[in-house]
This record gives sequence, structure tokens and C-alpha cells, in this order.
Amino acid sequence: MNPSSEQLLEPADVARWLRVDPAWVHGAIAEGLPVLGRRTDGTPILAVEDVRRWLRRSSPQDDTT
Repeated sequence: MNPSSEQLLEPADVARWLRVDPAWVHGAIAEGLPVLGRRTDGTPILAVEDVRRWLRRSSPQDDTT
């Protein structure tokens, strides 16, 4: 699965795309992965471009050598 930048995904779709456990996606949301909105049942909706940007963010470990 290689979604286009314009696509919107639910956490289960993000998990399939990244080949991670859905619990990891929910943990990432709790840590600041941007949520575009929520369905009426509360399911988060994520924009593919936001997920890619969040995954590329720098971290304190990036500055250590």
C-alpha cells in the first residue's frame, strides 16, 4: 500500500500502510500525530501527508553524534 498524499485514512489503514500494530498508531496519536478530524463514532481520521511529515520530524536523538 502506497497511499497518495491527498488520501485520508483511519488508524487501521495507517497501521496496514506502515506495517505496524494498530495500537502503535493510537499511541502515536497520543504523542502528537496530527488528527484531521473524527468520524461521528469517534474514529480518528488522518491525512497521509500529515503522517509522512510527522514520521520525518526531527528528534533530540537526531542532534547527537
